[in-house]
Amino acid sequence: MGVYRLVRGGAIRLLEWALVAMVVAITLNVLWGIVTRTFWGQAIYTDELARVLLVWISMLGGALAFERKAHLGVDFFVSKMHPDARKALAILVQCVTAVFAAVVLVVGGTALAQGQWAQRLPTMPWLTKGGVYAAIPIAGFFILLFSLENLAAIIRTPAERVGAQTQSEG
Repeated sequence: MGVYRLVRGGAIRLLEWALVAMVVAITLNVLWGIVTRTFWGQAIYTDELARVLLVWISMLGGALAFERKAHLGVDFFVSKMHPDARKALAILVQCVTAVFAAVVLVVGGTALAQGQWAQRLPTMPWLTKGGVYAAIPIAGFFILLFSLENLAAIIRTPAERVGAQTQSEG
């Protein structure tokens, strides 16, 4: 378990630093686009690069938010349920999330990325659409991993603490 925690912690740190780098890059890119549009009347690649970075930031940021349990949730009705029902619902939610991440994001995203791998972006021919879409299965892998971790934690947690745990984390 110690090696897993070390690898997981390293992967999360890498994810955090990649997101920081991408946010810095998109900020500088948009500023450069403003400068080039203002002084030269055109921005050659900045709009497309901003879209690519936004896709990657959104997907990887969503995975990191899922890991930190920072996604929005409506638990008003859930908090009124019996503890056993809360636990069962929490297990169901993690199972649905894991299946969605595995089937739609990992499998479907991989197929999408592979299908678009040969198509180059117009203003950045060194980058393919498959490279853009690769963010989907990568984020899906992390969401699947975090969902399975959440599922294991919920199963180990006594039913009385499942709702209290959610409220203290939110």
